[in-house]
Formats: sequence, structure tokens, C-alpha cells
Amino acid sequence: MTIIAHPGTPCPPLLGDWTFPTALVIADRDGIVHVEGSVDTDFPFASVTKPIATYAALIAVDRHMFDLDAPAGPHAPEGATIRHLMAHASGLPFERDYVAQRPERHRVYSNVGIEVMGERFEEETGISIQEYTDEQVLTPLGLTHLMFDGSPAYGAHGTVRDLADLIREWLAPTLVSPALFKEATTPQFPDLDGVLPSYGRQRPNEWGLGFEIRGHKDPHWTSPLHSPRTFGHFGQAGSFIWVDPDVGLGAAFLGAEPYGAEHRKKWTDLNGRIYTCAGRHRHGYVGQRPGDMAADRGN
Repeated sequence: MTIIAHPGTPCPPLLGDWTFPTALVIADRDGIVHVEGSVDTDFPFASVTKPIATYAALIAVDRHMFDLDAPAGPHAPEGATIRHLMAHASGLPFERDYVAQRPERHRVYSNVGIEVMGERFEEETGISIQEYTDEQVLTPLGLTHLMFDGSPAYGAHGTVRDLADLIREWLAPTLVSPALFKEATTPQFPDLDGVLPSYGRQRPNEWGLGFEIRGHKDPHWTSPLHSPRTFGHFGQAGSFIWVDPDVGLGAAFLGAEPYGAEHRKKWTDLNGRIYTCAGRHRHGYVGQRPGDMAADRGN
């Protein structure tokens, strides 16, 4: 997939002042809407890796190579399935040194769960999740600078230009069937509460298959303008990617410093500015929620 930049960026500089190098890209189905900062720098993705790895696994699900409802195996609590692992509902802890609980008790965000998913993937398909992602996602989309050579929970790195192509793919999937992608971006086990890392307990803490679902979480790293159907992920490397299907936009941010107070202070406002400026470019609105826009179109 080739990135096509829109002629004339519609937005003024959005990043503002950061104390370290950062990069931002905004994209829609047609290409890049806005790009800013260190856009060709290789940055760590941390947990933004998770939806990339699970997207590859979903391709295998579509091909009947991998079963979402198959047992998660002996390294997960009894009754847990692959679906539970992808949706952080298996009961496995954040890291391996912590105690597990039964599935579907709470939404327990789990690096271990995604790593066990990767192990089960290799057992079932005979190929590592890293190699399959390279063959079935990175190569077809032309993501030449994105490297995935570590944990499926946090092991990828690359540039925001590659994340722009992922945004375009997730706005109009070509590698996964529409029905399965809708399932993946719909809350799984939707009533579970749990802690969203760095943002506290959320009731409910909605998650799809590898994708965090915004829902009505508060506080949150996206903005209050985003629709509840917004999906994506953020990472402790100081990274995020989101797609709002209601307005046909997405954005990604990478940086040279791990997530900290500066990200927490600035991300929500930054995402509000992104939403307002890029949304105006697409739809001619400023600061309206998707529901308000739909109502306006009906008048």
C-alpha cells in the first residue's frame, strides 16, 4: 500500500512543544491528512504491537488455521480460550510473576495473555506469530520500516509512516473479512470492569480482539470528541494508534521517551485538536461528536 499525501495539509502544527523527539500522522482511507515531527525515525511501539500481532492472528482465523474459541492451553486458567487471551479476559496477570484468576472475572490487562496467544498460534499453525505477521500483514501492506522481532505483546518498532498504512487498512480492511473485523472491534465480554493502565479503573473496561475500545472511559488518552466505537491501543513506549470508524479517521503518535507525566498531560488535548482539525477537513465540522454530525445530516 502506497501512502498518498493530501495536497496541502489542512492543519496547523498540532504537536506543540515536547521535551523529546516525537512524530504524528493523521490518515483517512485515501492517504495522509497530516504528518509532523520525526516521521522517518524508528521508535519503539511497546503495546501498539498487540493489535498488529492479533490482526495477523485474525487472518489465520479467517483461513480456519486458528480457532478463537479453542482452549488457551495449560499456561492459562481452566476454561480460558484464545478469545479470552486476545480480549484480556483470560484471568492471566499482567506479567508472569503475578497470580492468575478465573476467566471473565475482571478485565486484567495482560502481556502474558498475548504472549500465550502467540505460543498457541505457533503450536496450531507451525509458524511463529512474528513470521506470520511479516508474511501476511507487513509485506502485503508494504510496511518496509516496521520490524516485529520480539514479544507479540510489545516487540515491534518502526515509523509513523508505517502506522499510517495500518490506519488505512483498519478503516477499510483488505486482509480480514468484514464480519470478523467487526467482531474484533466490538467489545468482547462487554460488562467486565478493570484497570486501564495509567488511567485507572473503568466500568466497563471494553476491549475487542487485540483492540482497546474507547466506549465511555473516563479518564482516557483519546478525547471526549471521539466516538465510543473508536478502537486502537497505546503503549508504554509513549505510543498510540487510534481509528474512529464513525468519521473515517485515524492517528498515530510515537516518541523517544517512555509514557510519563508529559504524555498524560498532553495526549487528550492533542487528540482533541487532531479530531477537530482533521475532521473539519473531511466533514466541514468543528468540535462536534459523531452523533451530532449524523443528526445534522438528517436535517
